[in-house]
Amino acid sequence: MPVFARLGAYDIGSLDKVLSTPGGPLTEYWAHEASVVSSELVPDLRLWQRRTWIDKSDGFTDEQQDLSHRVMDYLAANPGSSAREISSALDVAPASSKEHWGWNWNDTKYVTESLFARAKILTLGRNSQFERRYALAHDVLGKPLEIDGLHRQAALERLIDRSMAAQGIATAHCVAEYFRLPIRDVKSALAHQAAAGRIEQVQVSGLAEPCYIVLGTKIPRKIEPDLRLLSPFDSMVFNRRRLERFFNFEYRIEIYVPEHKRRYGYYVFPVLYGDEFVGRVDLKADRARGVLHAKSVHFERGWETEAHPPLLAELERMAGWLGLDAVQVGL
Repeated sequence: MPVFARLGAYDIGSLDKVLSTPGGPLTEYWAHEASVVSSELVPDLRLWQRRTWIDKSDGFTDEQQDLSHRVMDYLAANPGSSAREISSALDVAPASSKEHWGWNWNDTKYVTESLFARAKILTLGRNSQFERRYALAHDVLGKPLEIDGLHRQAALERLIDRSMAAQGIATAHCVAEYFRLPIRDVKSALAHQAAAGRIEQVQVSGLAEPCYIVLGTKIPRKIEPDLRLLSPFDSMVFNRRRLERFFNFEYRIEIYVPEHKRRYGYYVFPVLYGDEFVGRVDLKADRARGVLHAKSVHFERGWETEAHPPLLAELERMAGWLGLDAVQVGL
């Protein structure tokens, strides 16, 4: 969906192919969350990502340490294997508990996720069950992964540059949150860049904290209205604080909210129209009926008349891309 929102209809299989091709320009790694990122960013992200909740290797037992070596050896011979396939091949027992709704991991899953967090292994895309297909990092990247700890600050500067380029204008919090970087280090680096004339510090009406823009940024007088539906995990909207401060738009995903407490629906897409967030749509692809179902539509005050026709057009465009025959609005 993030790609569709920017490029329109494209062959999803092409994206899958890029992600599963060794040495490709894109791969999956931890950014703000586990994300599709430029492969060239992996070494820098590895230096600055601290996913202690996912990387349990510091507390591994001797058996789990041994399993880590066995997993690496197995993937050297069998790149593109899922944790489930590795468990079967190495005869690792399933999780002893099935009590958790989604995190019933056995030792193989703990090991692979820890190795992935440390970029010892990466992924060659995902399989049809959306499981990661693990491989050794150098097999995924097409070259050895070089982690240059002596130039950690340079890595931070590169990540800040990428964050700034993606956002256009940002507070220190916005810059840090884009890749979940430590805010103190980011503030220091931004102050240094501003003093050196690499970026410009500006003040935004209504915001007390300073903001930063790339030198030479041209602010258009007007942005032509062009409606797009953004998924809950789009990089434009995952920073809810930024949405509220810069766009005066409050947005929360409600898939974990009990149904009777939801305000807008289960899987709600924000509606971006030009440079304004004008509404929310609760979407479901009902493949059994061949229908893209907009279960509910909620416009911000004053936008329904203007934004409704382009919303319908965008829903039709999305349905065609998904191979669905019709659009249904409302229950």
